[in-house]
Amino acid sequence: MQRLNRVIVWVIVLFLQQQLLVQVFAAQPERITSKELKHLLDAKEKVILVDVRGQINYHLGHIPGAVSMPFPDGIETRHQTLPAEGLIVLY
Repeated sequence: MQRLNRVIVWVIVLFLQQQLLVQVFAAQPERITSKELKHLLDAKEKVILVDVRGQINYHLGHIPGAVSMPFPDGIETRHQTLPAEGLIVLY
């Protein structure tokens, strides 16, 4: 759990360009804090975690349950595979 808390602190720095997010998800993205994300995860809310870092970083460590979709190619080609329900959090 401590590792997850440390990961969440630095992980929720969204560095994706807003324009790409608008194109991919057809809406302005909402940002949440690591504290808000932790609360959602602790409450067992439906959250889909998407790790947008490269494969090497993903394999070195990621939030349990996160799917890897490296920016920009992974997001552009695989975003339609994400579930329609639930909050999608990119990190």
